[in-house]
Amino acid sequence: MLTRIISSSTLVALGISVSAQALSQESTAPAARMIEEVIVTATRREEGAQTVPVSVNAFSTQMLEDRNVRELGDLTRIAPGIRFVHQGDGGNMNVVLRGLSRIPIGTAPSAVINYFADVPLSYKGSNIPTFDLASIQVLKGPQGTLFGRNALGGAVVITPQAPSHHFGGYLKASGGNHDFKDVEGAVNIPLVEDKVALRVGGKVSRRDGYTKNLGVGDDMDDVHRDSYRVSLLIEPTASFSNTTIYDYMEAREAGAASVLTKVLDDGLARAPGIPLTTPPDLTFQPGSWLPLAPVWNCKDFDPVFNPAPCTGFRPDADLDDALIQQKAWGPYKTASEYAPNLYRELWGVTNRTEWDVGPFTLRNILAYREVHVDSDVNADGLPWSPFGVITATMRTNTKQLSNEFHLFGEALDDKLNYLIGAFYIDEEPDGPNGDLFPIIFPTAPWVHAYTEKTNKAAFAQVGYEVLGGVRLVAGYRYNETDSEVCAVSAGNTTIVIDPQPPVSAGACKTHPDGSTIQTTEYASTWNLGIDWQINDALFAYVARRKGYREGGINAPLFNTPASAVLAPYQLYGPEEIKDIEVGLKSDFALGDVPLRFNIAVYESKYSNVLTAFNASNVVPSTDLGSPQASSLAINIGERTLRGFESELIAEILDNLTITHTVAYLHQQTDKESLPPIPGLDASTTLKQATPQWATAIAARWLLPIQPLDGQVAFNIDYYWQDSYHVATGELPSYDLLNLRLDWSNIANSGVDLGFFMRNVLDDDSPYAGGATTDSLGLYTMFYQEPRMYGLEVSYRFGN
Repeated sequence: MLTRIISSSTLVALGISVSAQALSQESTAPAARMIEEVIVTATRREEGAQTVPVSVNAFSTQMLEDRNVRELGDLTRIAPGIRFVHQGDGGNMNVVLRGLSRIPIGTAPSAVINYFADVPLSYKGSNIPTFDLASIQVLKGPQGTLFGRNALGGAVVITPQAPSHHFGGYLKASGGNHDFKDVEGAVNIPLVEDKVALRVGGKVSRRDGYTKNLGVGDDMDDVHRDSYRVSLLIEPTASFSNTTIYDYMEAREAGAASVLTKVLDDGLARAPGIPLTTPPDLTFQPGSWLPLAPVWNCKDFDPVFNPAPCTGFRPDADLDDALIQQKAWGPYKTASEYAPNLYRELWGVTNRTEWDVGPFTLRNILAYREVHVDSDVNADGLPWSPFGVITATMRTNTKQLSNEFHLFGEALDDKLNYLIGAFYIDEEPDGPNGDLFPIIFPTAPWVHAYTEKTNKAAFAQVGYEVLGGVRLVAGYRYNETDSEVCAVSAGNTTIVIDPQPPVSAGACKTHPDGSTIQTTEYASTWNLGIDWQINDALFAYVARRKGYREGGINAPLFNTPASAVLAPYQLYGPEEIKDIEVGLKSDFALGDVPLRFNIAVYESKYSNVLTAFNASNVVPSTDLGSPQASSLAINIGERTLRGFESELIAEILDNLTITHTVAYLHQQTDKESLPPIPGLDASTTLKQATPQWATAIAARWLLPIQPLDGQVAFNIDYYWQDSYHVATGELPSYDLLNLRLDWSNIANSGVDLGFFMRNVLDDDSPYAGGATTDSLGLYTMFYQEPRMYGLEVSYRFGN
């Protein structure tokens, strides 16, 4: 680890030194070759990434293909500092940036907002497919004075390919190990010359699960997704355009495998007075459960009415035996006592209108989206049915209507640029919503939480050039959030008996045990900065920002005798972050070698920090006052986050480009205010929750051969991240090596062939922690995919 850190620090220091030399020169000679600059929309207008006053990683279509980005999670290894972490069933996408993340509680908002076609996505609707994209941009730091949805840590802007007035498209097919099959394509059709165009694309992906399920149901960590997108562009005049996009995805999968990694001696599963998760220990031999796998059939299990199907389980095994068995299996085998399930249906309609009226431009983005998710999770990783610690089922059906309006332009001989905006989003239930978390006990009530949330905001940002190349920037946002939760705990069941919430949204408010909780929040955020275009090759900026994430409601109402101790924490307050960021972006040359060096250094003061507390040792999951998912969000303290991100690109030769990126983060706890809740442990609440160091090195080599007039390119990228703490223990450091070889435009036919290999070293390290904690007595982890390889053929046609 030390060698990697020294290497990364050396490269950063070298880049700073070279940039300083470039700054000291009155002029910089242009290089014979220039490094490609990606066009970004970080300031809600198109401009080069090298002249925007924000730390941004931007990837064009070609870059995404070269780095073999097949899903959003792949951004982790090519944009150090950001992590895409699956939570729970694997379908939820928690985006972590600069140490800021979402806590896994109900409708708690994300720290980093994913945008698709400039529309903010909900947490459970943010893991969207990545086919036929124009670019992906990772914006770092608080957002709110330019973007519709306020964000504490940053934004990921996903831009689909837009229709154009030329016929063309592509078709791509891939196949690989684990029976991987993937077909995607798109076609662009001009309907009315220079006026109307249609673009249609789709993607079908299949892959067997790489984690063998020796219990009930399919193998886990599988892929079974179907997606398509239709975009219609109407441009009646040169100054007016309207684009409508319909996108749809359906996934039917087993979900991510939660693998048992550690058993504690003092957790809830071992607490005095509470039955063990399994009966007393008898003789056990590692591997002895393997022959029993064929007779495991607990799909219809019920401990009272139908125990017979589970007679294949050893009635004498305990938690230690389960850990011994799991270690004997390794990370890619597990056993679920019921069929794991992850069903996702995501769809939306977006309409974007732009009208250039001369002195300014009007833009409106109207969108409607729905999210439907059903998941059944063996969260504890334990391989038997009636005695599991956590078996979880979740049903989510939500819809959102949003509208964002901009008025922007330039004035005063283009010295002043401005954007004035308004934003509205309404989120409501669209069917059954509920969580069922039987912890220790075989049955528990459904916790229904029907949330209605409305967010309204007005924002503006201006920039004014006060001197040649020097610009002052100021932005402000006013935000109002209204939240209402109707919550009720009802029923007493297991996942396999009644897999649907018994109380609908309409029935919740009339249910005798139902309760409605409301809250309204008002907040303002701002952005102040100065940037300096020193010369054509050097750009510097300083930004001072305030970010905000709204609070929320812990459901249901804590009004039972057991849950009364939690009543003061029925609501959790908003979080706030104030940061300062200093950045330098430079393009220069050493001899005839073009280089690019960018660096951003920041310090963030993070207050009213939220953490998730598992309350199952305070309120049993069978109690009608048990929190949703047996956990609640609480505000506990203050932190300081300091770090930097750097990027160095060198075109060593005409045909060889090397990219090196580094992210460093140091987290310091300034204050910790733990409420007097039994079992809340200070040792786990404010630990470093993201790697301190992460680095990536990539090389692209265009080989000096052109068989059949085709171009051959070799891509290699390497990623390493430091160890860090998660709720389920220490996550070890790990590295990933990926390779790709492409033969493009063979015989000028438009046909490309490619070979790819991911995780070449077959590293089997965990990449995220599971849903268990110290208080439950066991830890689980999610493991990254093993070595994957395959072939790809594509055909590009038209213009």
